[in-house]
Amino acid sequence: MDEVIVKFKGRVIFRQYIQKKRKRFNIKMYKLCDKSGYTFDMRVYLGKESHSATYDMSAAHATVRHLTCRIEDLEHKIFMNYFFSSPRLSDDLDRCKINARGTVRPNREDMSCAFEPKQL
Repeated sequence: MDEVIVKFKGRVIFRQYIQKKRKRFNIKMYKLCDKSGYTFDMRVYLGKESHSATYDMSAAHATVRHLTCRIEDLEHKIFMNYFFSSPRLSDDLDRCKINARGTVRPNREDMSCAFEPKQL
């Protein structure tokens, strides 16, 4: 699970401008791929989607759930970076028999006290 930025200079409403990137005008996509690079599913980021985010589910959580709906109950493993991963998402994917692995930030919402930074 990762986000991909594709350089694009055409005219579309959902084109993004990121000043500090080498590819300043681009289209952002979220992809679910296997280890060989085969794309199972992808979703184009069309801008802020308030309808996908709810009180108990963030927009990143909703994106992951949307992309993984085709592989539920197949006991696949999904790897993701800190942007997508959260304790709630891991629990949700576990109920769907999908093993989730990923990096997390210690200050993430709902993070256990066991993962807080330790002083030496």
